[in-house]
Amino acid sequence: MNDEFDVIWRKGDGEMPDKAKRVVNAAREEKLLRSLQLPIEVVDTVRYNASKNDQTVNDYISSIVVGYIKPA
Repeated sequence: MNDEFDVIWRKGDGEMPDKAKRVVNAAREEKLLRSLQLPIEVVDTVRYNASKNDQTVNDYISSIVVGYIKPA
């Protein structure tokens, strides 16, 4: 196994590059979806609908929650 890797950003280096932002955002979305412990079919639907609406998974789930809470 190769233990070498490229460091693309470190805290304090200034603004995070787009490549690093995409990786971080994808990890956050995956963590959110796993923490909700949804069935895989629901996870796939959430990802599909978020993509279809040109939203992040986080934004899509937030809009669902806000929409559910407002009428209450």
